[in-house]
Amino acid sequence: MADEKDSKWQCYIIPDLATWTGAAGSKPYTPIELFDTYEQAAARFKELRAQPYNNEDLPGARLTFGVQREDPPSAADLLHVRQGQNYLVDDYTRMASLNQSPEVMGILKQMRKDLGFDRVRAYEPGAMEPKDVAFSRWKHPLKPSLRKSVLKELKETRPKEAAGKLPRKHKEKGWSERSD
Repeated sequence: MADEKDSKWQCYIIPDLATWTGAAGSKPYTPIELFDTYEQAAARFKELRAQPYNNEDLPGARLTFGVQREDPPSAADLLHVRQGQNYLVDDYTRMASLNQSPEVMGILKQMRKDLGFDRVRAYEPGAMEPKDVAFSRWKHPLKPSLRKSVLKELKETRPKEAAGKLPRKHKEKGWSERSD
């Protein structure tokens, strides 16, 4: 059995995940496409990203980018396209095989730089449904020390077009009564 640290992660693309869930009607399943390198998978993702179905107003995930390995077996989606936006999939935060893998963390960092993350569907402790939040406002759930390093790396690799600072909302101190 191969040492876990030596296991090679392979990238995959699912052109339209909605064909697997039934959300795309009776369309046939789109096959999982496997790639030996991140660069090959990212190129295919970019090619498929322009497809019209990625901008449809359906709630489910469409174009999907993930990673897998055979020994020991593990797989997870990392990026979904939903209604025209790139969503980071936070499953990796609950999977030690992914969040402790320098290779997967490197893929996420490169993905942020090359493809960008607009939003996250984050599961909060005890929640049955994910919360939809802007990536810039997402609080990473890993241990604080790991959270800081992962978020720092992900935010430092922000795509150039999104590199401008977001305006900060200032909280008002105190409150005033409403007069009608």
